[in-house]
Amino acid sequence: MCRKKKQRQLAMGWIRKEPEPAFFPEGYTVEKYCGEQQQKREFYRLWRGEYGSEKEVNDMFYREFENYHDCKPTSDVHFVKYGDEYIGTITAIHHPFGNLGYVHMVAIREDYRGKHLSRPLNYIAMKKIYEDGSKHAFLTTNGWRKNAIRSYIKAGFLPLQNGVGKTEKQEMIDRWKEVYKDLELGELQMLDKHYRPIPKEKLQ
Repeated sequence: MCRKKKQRQLAMGWIRKEPEPAFFPEGYTVEKYCGEQQQKREFYRLWRGEYGSEKEVNDMFYREFENYHDCKPTSDVHFVKYGDEYIGTITAIHHPFGNLGYVHMVAIREDYRGKHLSRPLNYIAMKKIYEDGSKHAFLTTNGWRKNAIRSYIKAGFLPLQNGVGKTEKQEMIDRWKEVYKDLELGELQMLDKHYRPIPKEKLQ
């Protein structure tokens, strides 16, 4: 029996532009990873929805940050807290080769979603990417994460063509058209793999 081919994640790209400031309401604070084991535990919980074993926590943090190419956890990994509670996280990595920024592992705790925290959370990453001097930036996401996609577009990202071959490239265009339709974003705008705007006639 043939297995259904797993869909490639959607990609989004950013062309260098100073980000518009956005700040959290009173009571929220931002901190960087400073090597504390509790921060690793809280990251795991934010991503998985529950606490994990010490091995699960350490393995995930090693895989996603400590062993991730060009990632410097103490400068790249950020947490958002409300009081003493960890409620969000975002990571901004700078790849010197290609002068490229990457937004990685974004999460807001479920009970804090819908509180208009996405914009200031994204600003943490975009401010760092801009200050790193990145010419472009990218991220990957899933088509069902509609609210996240809307927030990324507000942060200056556009759909990025990451399909391989003519058939998959067209599939990516069609998937993005569905997202734009669902979010009532109007006519699709998209960047090619070199971060150049794709002409409208090629997005049919």
